Amino acid sequence: MPVEDGRQSLAVLARPDQTVNVVLVSLTDGVEIEVYGDGRLRRRLRFMRDTAARKYADRLVTRLARRGFLAAEIS
Repeated sequence: MPVEDGRQSLAVLARPDQTVNVVLVSLTDGVEIEVYGDGRLRRRLRFMRDTAARKYADRLVTRLARRGFLAAEIS
């Protein structure tokens, strides 16, 4: 079982009916992107490299912005 080294919120996006949080999770053997919708884990994607995970997160944020989500404050 991989050990979690750290996590970073990459983006928080919102629209009136939903909030989405995109989180980068660093593991000992790779990187994961966790996508939360209204506080519930909706999807977990695994990557071997940080750069690939961040590129995917950027594409996801762009796709969500086209669907009406706006950037919200990261706290």
